Amino acid sequence: MSDVLDPEELEALMAGEDDNAPGKGKYNLARQDYAVQRLIPALSLIQSQFAGATKDRMQEFVAAVSSVQTDKITVMKFEEMLNTLSAPCSLSVVQGLPMNASLFLAFESDLVFQLVDRYFGGSGASQQGDRETLSVSEFSFMEMLSTALLPDIASAWKSVMKTEPSIAVQHNDPRMLDTISEADSLVATRFTVNIGEFSGGLWSIVPWSAIDAVRDSIGDPAKSKTKPSSDDWRDRLLEGLESAPIEMVAVLAHTKLSLKKVAKFKVGDIIDIPSPEELILEVDGKPFMRGRFGSHQGNLAVKLEGPVPKKRP
Repeated sequence: MSDVLDPEELEALMAGEDDNAPGKGKYNLARQDYAVQRLIPALSLIQSQFAGATKDRMQEFVAAVSSVQTDKITVMKFEEMLNTLSAPCSLSVVQGLPMNASLFLAFESDLVFQLVDRYFGGSGASQQGDRETLSVSEFSFMEMLSTALLPDIASAWKSVMKTEPSIAVQHNDPRMLDTISEADSLVATRFTVNIGEFSGGLWSIVPWSAIDAVRDSIGDPAKSKTKPSSDDWRDRLLEGLESAPIEMVAVLAHTKLSLKKVAKFKVGDIIDIPSPEELILEVDGKPFMRGRFGSHQGNLAVKLEGPVPKKRP
């Protein structure tokens, strides 16, 4: 060991970190950033599918869009998102995730200006001067584009979304959001949109609470698969099933009477039924066995003669 660490290093290693120091302690494997790292492969597949579909969809509006590529997947707080997405941007609140959570689809301001300018026949010239809001035409175009991307969001997140996604509201300033708090953790994916020599950012942001609730549905490799039951548990299950009570009904005969005659029934009336040559035993209303009615050791009984023939389709 002395060939690897000098005495000072060895002493520091043995002493370790102060457990009472803030931010120190054992590594928590359930921590959100660690859990997201384990989900990166599954999330990458979802976002790659979305990126490919988004490129094709955006080309319907702006033919110069050459590629949409996944840039990075990170965990951030709401405050970090505010610092990342400066106004004016295009931010759509998309409903459809579990737990009434929303997915946020955000276009950075430079990308908004580039798309709108090229859509109306421009060359994608950069905007001059500081602006705090989008124009009416820019806001309307981005609303139309975001709505067109909803089927691609539904396809990429099909293992999670149980309802068709829809845009609840659209903002051009992330500070207008009131559905999340500063303490909420967000899983944010940035896509790089290339238009000629220009590169801009598109963000797909999902609350961690929504992802954590459906971690199995998107293929979390960190969760172990269900283990096979032990032989002892299987035997007890079979024993319990075999002792479960069921109701068996012997249908002796069927007859038909008019409603007029039934309405005049009174105590003591006799209903004539044909003598049953064969009867059907039913379990839970389903034909089970056929048999003959008779007696055995002084008791009414049914002699089983075989299963009920299956009807041909």
